[in-house]
Amino acid sequence: MSTIAINAMIVEAGRLSGIGHYARQLALWFGRLGRQGGSDHRVIVLCRSGAAHHFADLDHVEVIEVPMRGGRIERVLLEQFRLPQILRAERVDAVLNPAFTGPVRGAATVVTTVHDLYFKVIPDLMPRAQRLFLSAAVPYCCRRSTRIVTTSASTMRDLEHHYPALAGNVVVVPMANRLPSPAVLPPAPAPDGRAPFVLIVAALTGNKNPGPLVEAVALARRRWPDLRLVHVGKDPEKLLADAIQRCDAGEWTKSHSGVSDADLARFYETSLCVAIPSLAEGFGLPLLEAQAAGAPVIASDRSALPEVGGPDGALYFDATDPVSIAATIEALLASPERRQALRVAGFANQQRFSWERTARAMFGLLLHP
Repeated sequence: MSTIAINAMIVEAGRLSGIGHYARQLALWFGRLGRQGGSDHRVIVLCRSGAAHHFADLDHVEVIEVPMRGGRIERVLLEQFRLPQILRAERVDAVLNPAFTGPVRGAATVVTTVHDLYFKVIPDLMPRAQRLFLSAAVPYCCRRSTRIVTTSASTMRDLEHHYPALAGNVVVVPMANRLPSPAVLPPAPAPDGRAPFVLIVAALTGNKNPGPLVEAVALARRRWPDLRLVHVGKDPEKLLADAIQRCDAGEWTKSHSGVSDADLARFYETSLCVAIPSLAEGFGLPLLEAQAAGAPVIASDRSALPEVGGPDGALYFDATDPVSIAATIEALLASPERRQALRVAGFANQQRFSWERTARAMFGLLLHP
């Protein structure tokens, strides 16, 4: 019997982020896989105080809370000094760090997931403190990990380009759709007389690049004046707000935050399309969410998005060119047949990904690195 631990110290007590869902899904499936085929592997989740409820309902998963009150600095110190003590005390054989950094001592096998390399590929779009922290911490943890996982071949190429010594020790294990995926393509929504809208789902950090999308919708509105733009998520850096002001787009742009998964699914289902205008993405979970919900996807042709979206599962554009984005939107407005074909192709594409396959690959890496 082996003991496997997941370092979930990055997961906060409140609503799960994308990385939080990643950690929870892996814990859920590790608990199941640890009991299959006569196995009896022990699975432990190490999490901060107050975040245990995200994992407490999972079968065959033990949760150990680590007292923590501060922010990133305290978390890093706990990961490097307190967690190795816990790993040794619990006789952990392998530990997974699901988000860039974590303990590199205390277990014979250390696997670390690096989701993106924004601090290298788009450094000017990241807050300076975060960029400096990741620039120091990520290569340190990678050099000391048994294996490094990325969620896309795009990020693997970035890692091996910027850190050539890691070449040959990086494995691609993709993520999967965060929302429940139906077995068949949902029916297209019946026309209800409401104005069509382009949907963007993101916490709008620098890489998300909403400005050209606002400009593109403004261009498309010259021919389709009822077209609107809807944002679901937060805008902490006021990137969308600034673009709305520049384009005088306040009357036809709306933003929603804190929506439930059920409401998010309805936004996907009723949108004209979901737009992902990112300058860089390590994976792009909203792309798969949209495809699973039956929403046509239009996306940037950069980084991992074409890889995840598939050659036929989305329409791709130049993320820096509002004219290119507008033309892609107008192609769907002008042709319901093309929009339907994109729904079908996108739904087929997202079926390539599943959390079970992801977890099996990760579980195998931890047991047999």
